Amino acid sequence: MTEISRRDFVALAAVAAVGGPMAPNNERAGAGVTAQDIVDRIRKSIGVEWSNETVDSFKAGDPSTVVTGVVTTSMATLDVLQKAVKAGANLVVTAAPTFYSRADLSAPPAGRGFGGGGAAGRGQVPGRGAGPAATAGPPAASASGPGTGASAPMPPAPALPQSVVPPAQPPGAAVPTATPPPDPVYAGKNEFIAKHQLVVFRLTHHWNQRKPDPRARGLAAAMNWMKYDAGDDGLRYEIPAITLEALAGQLKKNLGTRGGIRAIGKRTMTVRRVGLLPGYTMIQASIAMLPDVDVIVAGEVQEWESATYAQDVAFAGLEKGFISIGRVVNEAPGMQVCADWLKTVIPEVPVSFISAGDPYWRPA
Repeated sequence: MTEISRRDFVALAAVAAVGGPMAPNNERAGAGVTAQDIVDRIRKSIGVEWSNETVDSFKAGDPSTVVTGVVTTSMATLDVLQKAVKAGANLVVTAAPTFYSRADLSAPPAGRGFGGGGAAGRGQVPGRGAGPAATAGPPAASASGPGTGASAPMPPAPALPQSVVPPAQPPGAAVPTATPPPDPVYAGKNEFIAKHQLVVFRLTHHWNQRKPDPRARGLAAAMNWMKYDAGDDGLRYEIPAITLEALAGQLKKNLGTRGGIRAIGKRTMTVRRVGLLPGYTMIQASIAMLPDVDVIVAGEVQEWESATYAQDVAFAGLEKGFISIGRVVNEAPGMQVCADWLKTVIPEVPVSFISAGDPYWRPA
C-alpha cells in the first residue's frame, strides 16, 4: 500500500458509518455493571474450573467500562464490531481471536520473511554463497539425510552474483533500522475500538469445556437434530436416512454458508449416524470417531491429517463421509447458545448474538 492508501484505510475503518463520537460510558449508562463485573460472573457461573493460563482474557478496551449491551460472536471482525455499535452494545464476547493470531496482539509481530537478526534475517539464505566476504556454509557431505530430501551429498551451492550481495558494513558500524509504518488493518481496527469505547473479551477455552459441548448443541439445534441425540455429550446423532450430498446441502442452507463447506466421500452414500467434532479437529479424534458413524461433521482440520485420512478410507471402499464446515461457521451456533446463557447471568443488560458469517465464497 502507498502511504495515502494507508491513511485512507485507517480513516475509513475508524470513522465507519456507525454514528458520531460517543459520550463517555458513565454518562451514557450511569453507574452500572462493568465489563470486569460480567467476566467475574462468567468465571463463577461457567461450571468449569477457571484457569488464568488460557487465551480467555480481555483483548481490547478498558475492563472498568460500564456495559450498555453484550454481543457474542464467533469472530470479532470489523463488520461485527460495527453491528455491535449500531445495536448499542459495547462488550463483545468472541470465540476466535480479534487480532488474527493466538497471541491476539493488537499489533502485528515484528519481522517478516526469515525473521530479524543475522544474515538470514536480512533475506540471505544460510549456506548460499554471498561473494568473497560470505561465511562458508557446512561441508557438502553434511547437507544430506533426514529432512533434506537428499539421499546423497548435495553439491556445493553456487555463489550469488555480486550485484545482489548487500554491501559490507564497516566494523562496528550500526546498521540503520527504519521503523516500519503501522499496519493499516491493525491500526484501523484499534482506532474503531477506541473511538466507540468497545471492550472485547475472548471466551473459548472454558466455554468449550462445558458438557454437553455447547458448540455441538448449537449445531444440532441449527440442524433440527436435538430429538435425534444419541449421547456422547451431544457429539453423536441418529438422523433419518439421507445421502451425503443432501446432508452437505442441508448444512449449507441451515448454516447460511457461502463457500466454506467441503465434503469427502461417495455423494450417494446413505447417512444415518452423524458425529460432530466442533472447533479444531485433531487426527486422533477423527480416527476414534469414524468407525462408529457414517459421517463426521467437523469445524477446522489440517488437510493432510483428518481430511486425507477420510479420503483414504473412502478410497478403500468403505462408505464413510467427512464434512468440514469451517471454524468460524462451526462455532457460530455455539456462540448463539452462549448468548442465551449469558442472559441468565447478566439480566441487567441486553445480550444478543451477531453472526460473523462465512468468510469464504465459492465461484459459480
